[in-house]
Amino acid sequence: KAKDLAAASKYKSEFLANMSHELRTPLNSLLILARDLANNKKGNLSDTQVEAASIIYNSGNDLLNLINEILDLSKIEAGKMSINLHPLLLSDIKKNLMTNFTPLIKQKNVAFAVNIDPDIPQEIKSDQQRIEQILKNLISNAIKFTHQGSITVHLHSPTISVDHPCIAISVTDT
Repeated sequence: KAKDLAAASKYKSEFLANMSHELRTPLNSLLILARDLANNKKGNLSDTQVEAASIIYNSGNDLLNLINEILDLSKIEAGKMSINLHPLLLSDIKKNLMTNFTPLIKQKNVAFAVNIDPDIPQEIKSDQQRIEQILKNLISNAIKFTHQGSITVHLHSPTISVDHPCIAISVTDT
């Protein structure tokens, strides 16, 4: 059984490496073209088209990050996944969420808000990629199941007392 488990792990690693290459090649082309469109060097695109190209570029980068995360499965399984802690402005989280989700929210015809309470620190030390990925998953699920009403992301003080400084983040929908 140990041999079978080792072989399965080896095959999984090989599969992930192959899929990484197969996914990254077209994605890199998409990112280059989207960035070129977003830069609008010829000045022939409307503001809406430039914004759409920027969203495609940002979403492509998110997808590339997800591919990299999938490839890090072996690190997760080995308990060696690192967290990249850096100063992070909550306003940047809000901006990124609004940029990524506003077009989709408009299509669903529901309201979308990201509220940051003024009494919490406006800068925290955390892993922006991981926080935003969790929020994107929660918001995507909310969009999927919300057909009318609103979706709200709220960054606030925790409702329970804790022994260390922290903030709470909630995603609610109607």
